Amino acid sequence: MSPIVKPLTLEHPAGIGSIEFGWNVDRFDHVIQLGQHRIVCQRAAADSAWPESPPLQQLSIEMIDGHEVALGVGCAGTSHWSVSIEPMERGFRFDWACRVKEVPERLGTSYCQNSSVVFEPDDEHADVSSSDGLTRVVPRRPISDVGTYRWSYKVLSDL
Repeated sequence: MSPIVKPLTLEHPAGIGSIEFGWNVDRFDHVIQLGQHRIVCQRAAADSAWPESPPLQQLSIEMIDGHEVALGVGCAGTSHWSVSIEPMERGFRFDWACRVKEVPERLGTSYCQNSSVVFEPDDEHADVSSSDGLTRVVPRRPISDVGTYRWSYKVLSDL
């Protein structure tokens, strides 16, 4: 039987949006709301060692430097994921990491979206691509070894 986990929401302090986290079988799913745009994070089957988007089994909203931040961890297969999500002036910044013990089939975060919300790499650690209503953010480092991979990006309102 699945545990009953209360949904969590990270609100943008300027009121321009939120990120809703809801428990689904064995992990949290998340949906980004920016203005009128709703962007759904794509998930894979619960038994996938390399899901389309990182699995989060533990999540909390914490107060850091005067604003709320979402912090999460999770695992699939033999790998461990972590994330911090914080509000920015026009949206939210996601910073993911994954510690792998075997060469991954894939890593990254995928969103179903056909809106003018902007996904942009936050630094040298990520690449963003979009096609056919799917936006994918992946580590820039070639996926060819064991170790820790990181990808960070901003999701910004088109306002």
